[in-house]
Amino acid sequence: MVWLAYSVREQIRITDMYSLFEAHFDNGYAFPGESHNFWECLYVMKGEVCASGNERVYNLTRGSIIFHKPLELHKFIVNGPDGADLLIFSFAAEGPLTSCLAEKVFALSDAQQDILASMLSFIRAKMEEPRFRKILSARDASSCLEPFLISSTYSQMLVTYLHQLMLSLAETGSVSSVSSAPDAVIFRRAISYLNSNVSAQPSVPEIARYCNVSEASIKRIFDKYAGMGIHKYLLKLKVKAAAELLQSGESVSSVAEQLGFNNQSYFSRAFKRETGLAPSNLKAAASQ
Repeated sequence: MVWLAYSVREQIRITDMYSLFEAHFDNGYAFPGESHNFWECLYVMKGEVCASGNERVYNLTRGSIIFHKPLELHKFIVNGPDGADLLIFSFAAEGPLTSCLAEKVFALSDAQQDILASMLSFIRAKMEEPRFRKILSARDASSCLEPFLISSTYSQMLVTYLHQLMLSLAETGSVSSVSSAPDAVIFRRAISYLNSNVSAQPSVPEIARYCNVSEASIKRIFDKYAGMGIHKYLLKLKVKAAAELLQSGESVSSVAEQLGFNNQSYFSRAFKRETGLAPSNLKAAASQ
């Protein structure tokens, strides 16, 4: 008999976990806007949440899950009357499937929700084991990643559930639409304008005129959906564009000039403050 070897085509592989926890948030809680160089995911187990990712705004209810790709600006506000129970996790991943998750919200099927329920049951059972309770009492009891420190199998068991969910979403995921609320539409229009003028320094009055709203209104909308002022948001867009240019081979001085920074020194300080990396280090890593 001749045996055929069927290669396993790995579509996604989670290489690192940065956080994983479940928590209840009261009505009105607002998570301030942030961005980082790894993925983050928010899953609504109960309640209602308004979440934004870059220019997109979504209304999430029970069973909804949103994926934020690296360097995506994201924020959420809890607007359910009884608050919201959320599962939040962040990770680094590689493989062709990762692009299928970017800039999307999925409404999970019962079977997909069961995958996450099974994962949480696995985690909770492990947390009750004496060997894990000992380290949790001395460290961060809210983190589901602490057992990574002492168990050789825990990490792979945990990410296997996440791989199963992501593979299922790539095949049969139901994608939700962005919010059509007036403020959300204005926010998307403003971000589109900022992206089109990322090499310049558009003023608040200029952006307000483009969106046909008052300066006070555009500031309020950015605070609502981005959790930061317009100039801070524009800086983050510039840093994101800078990272892409550096990774494509552009020099640090050229990137600083293209994106309208006053000088290379200020650009380098701002880039490191936002990303934790010096732009020269990112360029060097990209050239390897």
